[in-house]
Amino acid sequence: MAPPRKSRSSSRGRTSAKSPKSPNMPKKKSPGRTSSKSSTSVVTSATSTTPFVKENKMDFQEGGKVMARWPGTNLFFRANVTYVREDDNEYDVLYEDGTVYTVKAKDVKSNLAVPKKDSRRSRSRSRGRSPARKNPGRPTRKSTGSPNKTVSPARTRRSSRSAVKAPKPEPAPMRSSARLANAKIELSSDEDDGPKAIPNPSHSKGKKNMGFLFNMDFSWVQSLFFMVLSPLVLIALHLNCQGKSCKLVQPAFPKKLTDYWNLEAFLAVVAFSIIARLLAFIPLGRTVRSASGHNLRLNGFLSMLTILAVVPGLVYRKVDLKFVSVNYFKLMISALIFSVVASIVAFISARWAKRSNINPKGNTGNFIVDLVNGREFNPWFVKVDLKFQTFRLSMMALAMINVLLVVQSIQDNSGKVNPTVVLAATFQVLYALDKLFFEEYYFFTSDAMNSGYGFSLINSYFSFPFIPTLITRYIIANNIQLLVWQLVAIGFMNALGYVIFRASETQRCEFAKDPNSPTVKHLAYVAANSGRRILCSGWNGLVRYPNYLGELLMQWSWVLPAAKLAGSADLLIYYLPVFTTLMLIFRVAEANTRNRRRYGPGWDTYCQKVSANVIPKVY
Repeated sequence: MAPPRKSRSSSRGRTSAKSPKSPNMPKKKSPGRTSSKSSTSVVTSATSTTPFVKENKMDFQEGGKVMARWPGTNLFFRANVTYVREDDNEYDVLYEDGTVYTVKAKDVKSNLAVPKKDSRRSRSRSRGRSPARKNPGRPTRKSTGSPNKTVSPARTRRSSRSAVKAPKPEPAPMRSSARLANAKIELSSDEDDGPKAIPNPSHSKGKKNMGFLFNMDFSWVQSLFFMVLSPLVLIALHLNCQGKSCKLVQPAFPKKLTDYWNLEAFLAVVAFSIIARLLAFIPLGRTVRSASGHNLRLNGFLSMLTILAVVPGLVYRKVDLKFVSVNYFKLMISALIFSVVASIVAFISARWAKRSNINPKGNTGNFIVDLVNGREFNPWFVKVDLKFQTFRLSMMALAMINVLLVVQSIQDNSGKVNPTVVLAATFQVLYALDKLFFEEYYFFTSDAMNSGYGFSLINSYFSFPFIPTLITRYIIANNIQLLVWQLVAIGFMNALGYVIFRASETQRCEFAKDPNSPTVKHLAYVAANSGRRILCSGWNGLVRYPNYLGELLMQWSWVLPAAKLAGSADLLIYYLPVFTTLMLIFRVAEANTRNRRRYGPGWDTYCQKVSANVIPKVY
């Protein structure tokens, strides 16, 4: 979604802006009508009329450009409204330096109106410090007319069928009081009494020489631990899963550099990345406007089919395809190195990022924290949406590695096909194909909306293709063969998981795009704050996160073909489904907290209706 257009702020001098009308001003009551001060959540259908509920009238909506008072001062700075708290008569505002504060509605005013002169004489600056004298010859601003009209939330979510509009990522709202602001930086209401205040507590001028030390907190330790542990665990996993064994033992790390890396493997990773990028220029597929305001072509599925179509030609030309299996470990190391390089490039390019694309969690001033979390949500570098392109690259690599491993196993067995190997690889290839066929819905995922483009996200994308393919390599190395009924049972489990995942994910994303579209308008929902709607029927009427349930069923079905031989001995073969299960448990807890903050009482109403998170009657 395109970021809001920039608007000019009103000048601060001897004039003062008239404060906006308070939304809590008493109104005359009509006969026979009673008002309610509390916000009410109502379960209703999309085709029915929502009962009238009187709420606080808020003058600004999310994404609006305003002038907000810096907590603890009388100074106003330009900011964007990131969240509207109607129940509390407050706004969450994002200042230009990336700081987010919760301020009262009376402390937020429009930056479009021309301030009127105040006849009252208050604490004024000296004439020499007047901003108007510092900028002589500045042209007088003309009135912009009436303020922006309020648009209904349902209308703002409408999109064209010929083009898709990606949702804009929202920085997580945070509450900070005036006392907290005063503790971070000493601000004065009169500029004659102290230094000019700036809305950035982490860059205090009084601590300029030791700013790095004062900005340090324990979050950098956690980020550094993740940067070291994440690739180390992946390397140890592959060292213990070489050959026919995959046991949970202490890994033996090689001491030679040649055992980890070679130039051919690194160039292969770079070449594959370049090819994937060039295929994105295929002039087919719909376009989507990303959150950074750029048009992207939805042709990832066609690009993957183009890459996979090369494999039959290589087989026909009798090209040796053992390069992937022989250099599998070195390809993974090269991918990890590539992820570090991409993280640094994204960190540096963020210096020229737009304010609307800044990730608050990745702009702390600490290099390690910002590198891990990412300084931007959707960086645009050399006409490339880096996050979207990295996601595509991960899915293409997963499918390509599986196909090449299966083809090589068939060649090594003199043309004999092992159905178990084919089934295990097919699950993963279909998963990747589905992700790119419905790549429009990627912009509604947690990664796209809530995660910055940093080492944490980049490393997970580059590492992912080398985790499920461990199962494929284990089955090939041990030549595992299952009975027909076992293959059918595992295939049914995978198909069930896919149906639940795809149906619920499509329903969720279509409702987020336009709740009044013909495909989802018959579904019931819960009315929440700011006109938002929580889907409470269909798949979301069974559990809160049905797409997670489908994801778990699919990934556990991937490992079942190897479970017959692995048993309780080769435990590392279960790494992917176990890790995914634990990750989704933590993600559910975070999503519940975020949704309760975003939807308010409406989320509590939905939780009473749908008590299970992922598995009905269990969790």
